[in-house]
Amino acid sequence: MLDYIWLIPALPLFAALLIALSLVFGMNKGEKGERPTAYLLLFSLLLSFIYLLILDFQALFDTPIGYLVSAVWFKTGDYQILLSFNFDALALTMATLITFICILTVTFSINYLHREAGFQRFFMVMGLFSGAMLLIFTAGNVLLTFCGWELAGVSSYLLICYFYDRDNAAENATRVFITNRVGDVGFILSITLSFIWFGSLEYRDILNTDLNVHTLYAGLTSLGFIVAAMVKSALVPFSPWISRALEGPTPSSAVFYGSLMVHSGIYLMIRMYPLIEQALALLIFMNVIGVLTVLYGWLSGLVQTDVKSSFIFSTTTQIGLMFIEISFGLIDLVCIHMSLHMIWRAYQFLHAPAMMHLTPYKAQTVPPWLQRYPRLFTMALQRFWLDYMADWLIV
Repeated sequence: MLDYIWLIPALPLFAALLIALSLVFGMNKGEKGERPTAYLLLFSLLLSFIYLLILDFQALFDTPIGYLVSAVWFKTGDYQILLSFNFDALALTMATLITFICILTVTFSINYLHREAGFQRFFMVMGLFSGAMLLIFTAGNVLLTFCGWELAGVSSYLLICYFYDRDNAAENATRVFITNRVGDVGFILSITLSFIWFGSLEYRDILNTDLNVHTLYAGLTSLGFIVAAMVKSALVPFSPWISRALEGPTPSSAVFYGSLMVHSGIYLMIRMYPLIEQALALLIFMNVIGVLTVLYGWLSGLVQTDVKSSFIFSTTTQIGLMFIEISFGLIDLVCIHMSLHMIWRAYQFLHAPAMMHLTPYKAQTVPPWLQRYPRLFTMALQRFWLDYMADWLIV
């Protein structure tokens, strides 16, 4: 079975490719093609899920598989890039949870998006996204992680502008896409520095504490990864993009910005922590960013009047707390926090449409204590003007 472990992230990607080809050749168009399209993706995710469960049971009664090399991707001189995977306890846990949430979301979407013009397109992108997330969480080297990172970014863009005939959706998708390129610069810089200073892109080599790497090298390499994580997980000052990303259908908001993709940066920080902790200044920096993000998400969330925006600012607050926990070295706590938050936020987003129909009450008013501070209230209402600053500096 270990020879085919690469199928876990590849199966949803294959399903996305088949859906795309069927769409191009007109084999699954219209209402008749909805069920075959959805079931193809669902079947691929179920196969990945079963595969992961087998590995989970094996890990429970023996030891986790850990690091595996499937093939050599590229080699020149002293450098080589491997198709490697890491199925340790953390990766197995998170990959199983991700696949399970994707299965629930796809099942929910079958009826929710029934007779939508872009039904097949949605499921194609969901397959792309599911494979990307599994690649991020199981990759054995930073370049393979980056491939998943970029696939998730592309699928995010495609689902934000799902209703591409709306100017607002297309504009916000472009803004989000451009903002995330800043994180890509940090990631690519760290990949380059890893090659130069560590001679490898494998996590086991970069995080090898016996190498006695100079603190400056460890700090600069870590900084690029931190910037990438800050953008992907929408931490201050890059937080504005996540509220603009809610233009897509509710199921995509659930898995992209509430439950799964937004945690990619946190997962990267957990993986890179042995390198980050060698530079105390970076831990202090992460702590400050986490505190600012918590304050931004909490205060901005108090003045929201629609349910999806309330959830997204609550998500921002929780991500900020996770960043603080990482800065204090509370890795086990972060893993538990992240897992529970994924489950809870997916439930909240998927339940939101029904809740809006069932709840007869109006949106809650701004807390009285906040009304007594008009300047703070205005700042929260304007989301601390970060949207304007992001437009000016980045977009």
